[in-house]
Amino acid sequence: MNDEEMVKTYSDMIYGVAMRYVRNRADADDVYSDVFYRYFRRERKFDSEEHRKAWLLRVTVNAAKEFLMNRGYSEELNDDMFGDEPVSASWDTSIEDILAVREALKQLDGDYREVIELYYFNGLSTAEISQTLQRSVNTVKSQLLRGRERLKVLLSGS
Repeated sequence: MNDEEMVKTYSDMIYGVAMRYVRNRADADDVYSDVFYRYFRRERKFDSEEHRKAWLLRVTVNAAKEFLMNRGYSEELNDDMFGDEPVSASWDTSIEDILAVREALKQLDGDYREVIELYYFNGLSTAEISQTLQRSVNTVKSQLLRGRERLKVLLSGS
């Protein structure tokens, strides 16, 4: 895969993950640039496209976390996972339902929220999340299950 194809293939994924962490466009642009800088800084050889994707995801998560630490941000200060992005649903969902889910996600513990965002909003598999976050697949599955259960409780008002 040449450099242009690689950027086209992975741009949206990298930017999406960066947005989930830093929660605004300007900061996501910085993280996005940093990831591609790290990628192009030296020639890399990957065993497969899956390996390249896993590397890019891991670097994006690390770059976003480093960015937040360097800026002194905390998760409590940046609790709106959608930032300034418009929320749209391709299914029959009311605005009230979307807002309720957003509020419930804000209340989840960081690990549960992180796994749920990567799974549902970035479309990663449990294996990809496991590689990206350097957690076992079973831990990721457990966090998804517990996070979904917690979301149900929060959404039901119990």
